[in-house]
Amino acid sequence: MAEEEKKYTGYGYHGGGRKKMSESGRKQMQLSLQQDEIDFIKSKAAETGLPVSRFVMECVKAQCR
Repeated sequence: MAEEEKKYTGYGYHGGGRKKMSESGRKQMQLSLQQDEIDFIKSKAAETGLPVSRFVMECVKAQCR
């Protein structure tokens, strides 16, 4: 039996390396906060009915105008 040739090189397999950006174009960001700060943001976001990420973005935009 003949051995199959490897098709891909580089990272060793197809799809290796950096992940492509999602179709929506969204990226993730991470913040380091104290637990009481996280709880505060989550409760304020819930009061407005917005997801936490959208709430934070709206607050940042309002502050930076």
